[in-house]
Amino acid sequence: MIKSIKKYFGALLNDDADNTTPDSKTIELATAVLMVEISLADDHIHDAERNTIKNALLESFKLSREEINELITLAENEVDHAVSLYEFTRLLNDTLSMPKKIDIIENLWRVAYADSVLDKYEEYYIRKIADLLYIPHSNYIQTKIKVAK
Repeated sequence: MIKSIKKYFGALLNDDADNTTPDSKTIELATAVLMVEISLADDHIHDAERNTIKNALLESFKLSREEINELITLAENEVDHAVSLYEFTRLLNDTLSMPKKIDIIENLWRVAYADSVLDKYEEYYIRKIADLLYIPHSNYIQTKIKVAK
């Protein structure tokens, strides 16, 4: 697991055209892990969920499609080995503003609704992540309603 993270960061940081700091790569990975976690809440990643994750990451970060695919693969491996979501949410709390964290919650709702079925576990995990990110309940509900429309 650690080797795959080092490999990911090393490949991206060795690219001379990319002046991105390791911190931003870590944020990208943490965000992708949370999205993959939501997509796996019902034990299966549907194609619609995978496409939603790709689109959300493309909109949120300045990465190529190839980098997004690599990021999602790495995130899937992280989800398989992660003990809790705390390590990822702590990183996001330490580095992101409240509006950015609310954007993440909105994207998590998009992933949950992508297959047109909101699983109770998807909703549970989004609530848990929102709590770990210190998102006010009103923002949690507003993002849910916004995406559900």
